[in-house]
Amino acid sequence: MNNIIKIDVIAQGIMAKYYGSTQNCGTHFQRWTYAVLQARDIFEGRFKIDKDELSEEAYKYCKKYELI
Repeated sequence: MNNIIKIDVIAQGIMAKYYGSTQNCGTHFQRWTYAVLQARDIFEGRFKIDKDELSEEAYKYCKKYELI
């Protein structure tokens, strides 16, 4: 999986509220941009996804895409 796709997968998980935080106001594009910026930080190692705090569904999503 190349870097851009991996960041996109992480951002989709953020938008699904599996981990990270979402922006509550603004347009969909603004919320997506916020998620992508967070995803880039996770991808680059500035933040980590804590597997102990994931729901079962979120854990399966992360395992499927090898995020943890």
